[in-house]
Amino acid sequence: MCVMTESRSQGHEERAIGQVRQRLQARFSERSRADVAEIVDRVALGFVSARIRDYVPLLVERISRDELNRRVVTR
Repeated sequence: MCVMTESRSQGHEERAIGQVRQRLQARFSERSRADVAEIVDRVALGFVSARIRDYVPLLVERISRDELNRRVVTR
């Protein structure tokens, strides 16, 4: 894969993760932006070495949403 394609894909993934943050912030509006961002960023960091990147934003959203749901229920 050429560098141009890699950086374009990386930019697309970063935008998608930003959209995940926005959607989760809207859904969990009782949580601070910093709290939602911390969870999303931590989950995304777990995929940093994933070879196949296509589903990373989707997985980050699902795992982050599940964690936020658990935290709401337990608090």
